Amino acid sequence: MRSFETSQLEQEQTGTKQDKNMVVGTILTVVALLAGSAIIPLVDEYKGVPFVLRTLWRCQLLVIYCLPIGAYFCYINRADIDLSKVFTMETLLEFLCSAFLWTTGSSLLLHSSDYTLVSHTSILVNLGGICIVCFNIIRGTPVHKLEIIGTIFVIISVVICINDSSSSKTNDQTNIVLGDIIGLICSPIFGLYFVVSARLLKKLPSICIVEVSFTIQFFITSAFYICFYDIKDFYSFDIQYGILGWASSEYLLYSLTAIGIITGVFGIGGYVFTLNYFPPHIVGTIYLLEPVVGQILGIILGQDNMPGIFTYVGTFGIMAGLALSIKGDLMKAPKASELQDKDSEKNLSMMHTPSKESIDSENSSLEMMLK
Repeated sequence: MRSFETSQLEQEQTGTKQDKNMVVGTILTVVALLAGSAIIPLVDEYKGVPFVLRTLWRCQLLVIYCLPIGAYFCYINRADIDLSKVFTMETLLEFLCSAFLWTTGSSLLLHSSDYTLVSHTSILVNLGGICIVCFNIIRGTPVHKLEIIGTIFVIISVVICINDSSSSKTNDQTNIVLGDIIGLICSPIFGLYFVVSARLLKKLPSICIVEVSFTIQFFITSAFYICFYDIKDFYSFDIQYGILGWASSEYLLYSLTAIGIITGVFGIGGYVFTLNYFPPHIVGTIYLLEPVVGQILGIILGQDNMPGIFTYVGTFGIMAGLALSIKGDLMKAPKASELQDKDSEKNLSMMHTPSKESIDSENSSLEMMLK
């Protein structure tokens, strides 16, 4: 009787703990979604600042804020980190490639948002997975039919989005076609970034990869700015040309809170922490809501006017296509495991099923013994 009561109490405590974890995970997910959606609108609030310098400012803040998060994840995952694989030339080249791709993609992303709507930019730059599907189709790699249908949905919807001539920015430099083309260029760049990052994820926690990549990105972006821009006021707090312009009296509080904490800790770190409560495909699906939330924030902040009908149709078409692709990708894994199980069963049955020759041999031996 006592053991029954004890087991019942343990089940109740386990259920309560799971409920609490679900609540915490849901809160983290909502915060991460809002913060992730706010990245483009909030960074665009640096009015008149060159997009390369905006990238450089955000980079510095993320290096500062993500450092303790990265250190924490390194500590809790220290048993799984193999230093012999981390400190190699191959890993160094992967980090350099990752940082270069992220630098190029994030700079083009901010440049795209200068000309087109937040929803266009945020959804077009997230088509890296579709680019990988197209590459696999060209290569002849097996692709699920839902991935193909989703890709067709996305391509048609992108064309609809780009043809939206009724939408406009509030900064008098609206060019939907140019902004969308720049956003599309980001897609394969971020697709390659995720491929390289997948290799690094086998060696280090994701937030550590982000931290190291941002540190390298800071030096790459600084070198690019020095080569192609006027560096007269580069080493200063100037809000138009200074490397420390984010720390000027005009932007300091905004940079530390909106850019550092919201887009840094919650926007990037939030999704990483969310993976402790939900599987990756759930977290990935949440990204599909970012363009909608980001567009609402863009309108509230006065950066965009209300979108036209083509933006609504195109955006929801792209979201539907991405959802189908995600589902198709998830359905491939069970099929692969089933095929592997069938092969193993077949091999096992072949091992235990006697051949015709062995049966004939056993029969002849038995006849000789009887004689």
